[in-house]
Amino acid sequence: MKVLLLAGDYIEDYELYAPLKALEMLDIDVHVVCPDKKAGDVIQTALHIVEGWQTYSERPGHPFELTHTFSEIKLEDYSGLIVPGGRFPEYQRYDQRVLDVISRFFTDNKPVAAICHGLQLLSAAGVLKGRSCSAFPMCKLDVVAGGGKYVDYEAFSKNVHVDGNLVSAPAYPAIGVWMREFVKLLGVEIHF
Repeated sequence: MKVLLLAGDYIEDYELYAPLKALEMLDIDVHVVCPDKKAGDVIQTALHIVEGWQTYSERPGHPFELTHTFSEIKLEDYSGLIVPGGRFPEYQRYDQRVLDVISRFFTDNKPVAAICHGLQLLSAAGVLKGRSCSAFPMCKLDVVAGGGKYVDYEAFSKNVHVDGNLVSAPAYPAIGVWMREFVKLLGVEIHF
């Protein structure tokens, strides 16, 4: 099974590495791509930390070497899509190629996992109309402007929202439950 993960400079470090490693553990092949970059190119991740200020702070995270080339992907090869957050969604939402990728997964009704600021991309792609989802609180207006219903959670760590093929969560503390629900939508069964 193959899953596509959209990425770009200043993607949230945890929201890239944690899903990648969780899915690798389940023997799911994750292809990480970024527009205008190829396999082997490096993107810079960021750590976004809530420290009591009016907004989060940002520090450089771990550099990441892309696994595949964006221009060479074949969407029919993938069983699902992951759309992390960080800062890359705010500039990639103007890239029609990225929006077309997202739209295709919704058209094909394949599982999509979006978290935090990743919902900005879904809103820009026009796939939130009539859907409910969670996102980072500062993205509520993006969700509503995209025709979606924003689901608010006071605590980030255990909250995940599922609406059809869409699994969403407010921020990286919910990665565990977010991935659990995505894996269920992929049809992967885990036996202990």
